[in-house]
Amino acid sequence: MMRLPSTLALVAALAPAWAGSASAFPGCNAFLEKLRAEASELQLDYSHALVVSRAHTDGVTFDIVTKSDVDGTLMCSGDRFQRFEAHVTEPATPRATTGFDRLQAAALRAALGWDAGKSKSTLRSMASDAKEYYAASKERGDVYVAGKTEEHVSGGVSLGMIHTDVDRAFVIVGPE
Repeated sequence: MMRLPSTLALVAALAPAWAGSASAFPGCNAFLEKLRAEASELQLDYSHALVVSRAHTDGVTFDIVTKSDVDGTLMCSGDRFQRFEAHVTEPATPRATTGFDRLQAAALRAALGWDAGKSKSTLRSMASDAKEYYAASKERGDVYVAGKTEEHVSGGVSLGMIHTDVDRAFVIVGPE
């Protein structure tokens, strides 16, 4: 019986930290500015994407382009960050691979405020898993050959990495 109050006290103590993580997540405009600063060597630029749909939405989509054969998409609802995706086509040149690695790391730093070491370590681990799953998918002869992995971080944020025959993608899904 004594465990229940201490467990409740622990949950009550951690609740503001969990709530603070989601509220500390940057809005779309702040994310774009941070991403531009973090990835300045990629000469990143963005524009509003034209989206044709029958469904009404308050969503805004940005196309992100770089000078290193890497592109991305940012989806927002008003100024609320919903999803960021970075893409590179396969087979990728060394320049494109380097650009993709830099854009992913810059996005993590811009979205989550992580330092360079934590960003690189997380991405290295996810890329290793995705490559391993991709090789296994090829070996099995899957109809859709792909390697996918995901991680969930504090604040309700999800990260995903996908490797296929035609491209690689990295995804950040913002808190709900």
